[in-house]
Amino acid sequence: MTGSGTESTGDPSGTPVRVGRTDVLLLVALAVLWGSAYVAIREGIVAGASPFLYAGTRYALVAGLLALAAAVRREPLPDRHSGLLSALVGGTLIIGLYGLLLYWGEQFTTGGYASVLSGMGPILTVVFAYSLLPSERLSRTAIVGIAVGFLGVMVLVLPSLLAGVGGSWQGPVAVMGAFVVFPLGSVLLRRWGRGRQGTWQLSFQFGVGAAILGLAILLLPGPPERLPFTTAVWGPLLVLVVFSSLLGYVVYFRLHHQIGPGRANLVTYLLPLVGIGLGSGLYGEAITVWEVGGFLLVVTGLSLVFVTGNRTRPTVARSSDPGEEGPPPAQDGSARGG
Repeated sequence: MTGSGTESTGDPSGTPVRVGRTDVLLLVALAVLWGSAYVAIREGIVAGASPFLYAGTRYALVAGLLALAAAVRREPLPDRHSGLLSALVGGTLIIGLYGLLLYWGEQFTTGGYASVLSGMGPILTVVFAYSLLPSERLSRTAIVGIAVGFLGVMVLVLPSLLAGVGGSWQGPVAVMGAFVVFPLGSVLLRRWGRGRQGTWQLSFQFGVGAAILGLAILLLPGPPERLPFTTAVWGPLLVLVVFSSLLGYVVYFRLHHQIGPGRANLVTYLLPLVGIGLGSGLYGEAITVWEVGGFLLVVTGLSLVFVTGNRTRPTVARSSDPGEEGPPPAQDGSARGG
C-alpha cells in the first residue's frame, strides 16, 4: 500500500517522500517483534526474575552487543551533539524512563487497561509534533484515522476493561507516564537529531537506559532483586535481547527516520492485535466479536493515516540551523539499510 499524499521525512531539504509498502511491512514486523516481547517478559518474571533487574540486564546486554557490532564494523563515533542527544533524549525518555514506568506500572493494572493507555502514544505524538515538527502535521483525515484506530484499541480490550482496572491508581498513572515520555522523546529526537540513529547512538541509548534501571534498583524500596540463572529466565531474556531490542529498535528508528514519529508510533495500535493472535495461535483462545470489530476499526484507522498526506508541506530549513541537518531521504519511499 503506497500512500497517495506527500509525506515529510523531517529532512532539512524538505524533499517529500511517500510511505511505501516496505514502510508498512516494517511497521507490521515491528508490531510482531514488540508484541511478542510481552510474552517473553511475562515468562521471565513468572519464572522468578525481578522486573527492574530483568529489564536492566536486557538493556545492558543490548548496549554491549551494539557497541561490539559498531566496533567490528569500524563505524565512526558520532559527533558530540549527536551522541549527547541520543544519550540524553533517547536513552532517558525512549528507553530508560519508558521502561522503568512501564515495568513498574504493569504490576498494578490489567493488560487491557495498559493497552488502552498505550494507545494514547500516537495521539500524544501528534500533539507534541504540532508545535515541534510543524512540517509533519497530519491532515485532518489522518487525525481522524488516529482517532478511529484508538477507538478500535478500546473495542479490542473492552471485555477486560469491563472486568475492572484492578490494583491501585499508581499503576495506570505509571503506564500513562510511560506513553507520555516515549512519544515526547521520539518527537524531540526527530526535531533536534541529525539523520538516522547509528549503531553507536543506539548503544548509547540502551546504556543510559540500563543505568537508569540500575539507579532505580539502588534507590527504590522493595524486595531484593533476583535474576535466577535458569533456562526459564535467560531463554526469554535472550529472545528480548535479539528480537525485541536489537531487531525491534533498529526497525523502529528506521521508520522513525523514514516516515516520522507520528506514523512510526502507530505500532502501538497493532500490539493488541499481536497479543490476540498469539493467544489464539498458542493457547487456542477463541476470537470474540469485540476483537473482530476492534481489528476492523484499527485497520480502517491506519488506512486513513497512511493514504493521506501531511497538512502542510515540508519547509526548507536554513543551513545555519544545526539541529535540522541530516542526510537526504530515499526518493522511492522505501526504507534503506542502516
